[in-house]
Amino acid sequence: SDAVADLLDGRTSDLSGFQATLDAILNHEMALHVAYSAEWGLSERDLVATPEHPANLAYTRFVLDCGLAGDLLDLAVALSPCVVGYAVIAQRLAATAAAATPYRKWIDAYAGADYGAVAEGAIALLDRLEARRGGAARRPDLTRLFARACDLETDFWQMALNG
Repeated sequence: SDAVADLLDGRTSDLSGFQATLDAILNHEMALHVAYSAEWGLSERDLVATPEHPANLAYTRFVLDCGLAGDLLDLAVALSPCVVGYAVIAQRLAATAAAATPYRKWIDAYAGADYGAVAEGAIALLDRLEARRGGAARRPDLTRLFARACDLETDFWQMALNG
């Protein structure tokens, strides 16, 4: 039936949206971080051997819990402070940070067109999921979820600032 076809098309586009985000994280973002860390004297082996900080555990486990306890919309909302936030932050820093900052490669990567397309894709996925998965009726719960994810992402950034 048409309804089944629409549902399957929706699932396919949802999964494709997540595939683009996962590809960016696994095949591009991680490579950037590994190469960047190597410039600071940390090997990939060092990175893997480093115990996770509680702030990292809190945010990553929160995202996983949202995906397991909720649906794809909950998962996308929980990930959005990271996926979309990095692009927003980097774009602001690109306009204000000194050219000689040691973080220039990070800023340029996340402020660039390639990562901008990833962030825009994540926003489009959020819009599609909201339209199909409860829309405005779920907005209060999704807003609370987003706020909590932002708090945890803020703690993640603070962890790095604290050293």
